[in-house]
Amino acid sequence: MADHHQDAPPANAQECVSTARRCISILDRAIFSTRWILYPINVGLFCALIVYVAKFIGDDYALIMNSSKLTGEEIMVALVGLVDIAMVANLLIMMIQGNHQIFIRRLEISDARDRPQWLDHIDSGILKVKVALSVVGITLVQLLKDFVNLEHVEWDTTVHRIILHVIALVSALLVALIWRITHPQAGAHDHGK
Repeated sequence: MADHHQDAPPANAQECVSTARRCISILDRAIFSTRWILYPINVGLFCALIVYVAKFIGDDYALIMNSSKLTGEEIMVALVGLVDIAMVANLLIMMIQGNHQIFIRRLEISDARDRPQWLDHIDSGILKVKVALSVVGITLVQLLKDFVNLEHVEWDTTVHRIILHVIALVSALLVALIWRITHPQAGAHDHGK
């Protein structure tokens, strides 16, 4: 019996272990809670989206009000500009909702019909692929705008945009390829939504 008491740790050692476990638990909760730091970033992106929507409405209104005075080419340039704004807005929505869903908490939507299908199949890798492809689309729209309005755009600017587009395209392909290699079990249905 005396040997049993010698093997048991002293009471102060048990208190130290208990205190250490409490400290670790507190730190774990604090580290886990850091995800909420992203919340104001998402709110800021939401506010930027509102500003961008206001810009879209202003540009759309100007196009409608001036359409009789514009040439077909000028209307096309304005339309491509509106498409560009729409693509950037879609990118912002994807970032806001994807970041929230992946890093903060699952979005609670009461009506499942309102929930975008892609949100149920998103992870950080898929979000990167979608963002990269959106950037490619945005750079392509910029190039289209340049080519429609070629006489008013310096060739150096167009060359730089072509280079940027090629870099964005190669980067998007590499991000998608890396995701595919690291997720071989994922079916085609997982990333297409």
